Amino acid sequence: MACIHCLVLSRLSVCAAFIFASNYSLAQSDFFNSIDVDIEEAVESDISVIGWITQNVSYGLEEPSALFSRTDKQLNGFQTSVYLQADGSINDKSNFRVSGKYYHDEVYRLRSEVPFSKEEKDQLRNRTEIRDFYIDYQAENGLYIKLGNQILAWGLAEYIRVTDLINVEDQFAIAQQDLEDLRLQAPAALFSYRLSDWLVDAVITFDADRNQISPEGDEFDQFAPLRNIGLNLQKTDVRKRHEGFVRISTQLSRGDFQLVAGDFNDNLLTLESITNSATANPTLTFGQNRMRAIGAAANWVEGSWLFYGELGVHYDRAVRPTQAAFLTQVNGWTEKDQVLAVAGIEYNGFSNLLLSVEFDSIHTRDHDPFMLLPADQISLGTRFFWTALNERLQVLGVWNKLADNQGQVSRLSVDYNWSDNFDVGLLWVDYHTNENSFFYEFRNNDVLQLQLRYNFQWQ
Repeated sequence: MACIHCLVLSRLSVCAAFIFASNYSLAQSDFFNSIDVDIEEAVESDISVIGWITQNVSYGLEEPSALFSRTDKQLNGFQTSVYLQADGSINDKSNFRVSGKYYHDEVYRLRSEVPFSKEEKDQLRNRTEIRDFYIDYQAENGLYIKLGNQILAWGLAEYIRVTDLINVEDQFAIAQQDLEDLRLQAPAALFSYRLSDWLVDAVITFDADRNQISPEGDEFDQFAPLRNIGLNLQKTDVRKRHEGFVRISTQLSRGDFQLVAGDFNDNLLTLESITNSATANPTLTFGQNRMRAIGAAANWVEGSWLFYGELGVHYDRAVRPTQAAFLTQVNGWTEKDQVLAVAGIEYNGFSNLLLSVEFDSIHTRDHDPFMLLPADQISLGTRFFWTALNERLQVLGVWNKLADNQGQVSRLSVDYNWSDNFDVGLLWVDYHTNENSFFYEFRNNDVLQLQLRYNFQWQ
């Protein structure tokens, strides 16, 4: 998203310069006569606004299980969204950005025969998000400060998070977006300072949130299997709402290198306790456990090849148990240390085509047999990105093989830039999982989605 914003703003500035330079043209009948011309001084606005209106129409290609509200092949989304972003300058050293998004999904009225839950309607029919809401300041001594809601995308991996630890994710539709589109802004203070060839970044988040997950009844409700067997579910507020992160990074002759450390809350909900375990309806309380991490990430360019990798250790991560051991952990899920590694390659030697493959590994120390996943988990992600017609046509394909043969996810999107203001896109997502997979209940959530988008700008 940040790259799109930069591109739009650069085009805005070029267009503005051209308009002001060519605002007046002079017609002369006699070349030697002097002509009095009264040219008003052009006034540039300190604020620019961009935005878009998007209409998504999606159709569920299979029949979800009886755990969810929708159980037929049918229209499962008719969502209209409006995004607005304003950028401006306070002075020559300070800037600000404010952005937000509003969603309305008409499917709850169009498919009134579907027994949608109250939580679905309350949470997903109409919702508003404050996205960016920050001010930055560049001091003369080299110190850079950025305060407010912001995206802090660290790390290089596409499919797992090793050093990219700060922002929470939008998980309303699992595996239907790239990581850069999943991140949600975090309320934070960023302090950056350059020491010789190294850049030091320190981040403190406040009012830390957790991943956005689907409500009860939605076809991506992650707690549906637990609700189905009659368990009472509760969610607690996080005990520590602040987090701290540090990164030092440098640019090499052909690449980049960074070291990251953090003390933070796990953005996934994990089991904290089970009460009334001897009864037919025990109560399960979920919350966020506190974690620590340290890691490194680097990339290297060699001709048409880009090599990248990450290596890190996550301390005190709560691990999910098997179904048989689930209700025995009355004091919450056991916490383990995990070593995460990523190796990725991108190749752009073909015309208008980018190919990439990424191998991800997670090793859990002191592995126990009650854990759902094995001590060593290997997953794979591949993608291709092809453009044509001066990049007006873009085709993106992604195939993910989940760890321990948990399943596969395929995604294909085709986007066409019809004009400067209008885009049209088509998305197809297919899920394949086995019976022991955490994603098993989502295996019938294959979707075909049409998207229309109108872009606008003011300055």
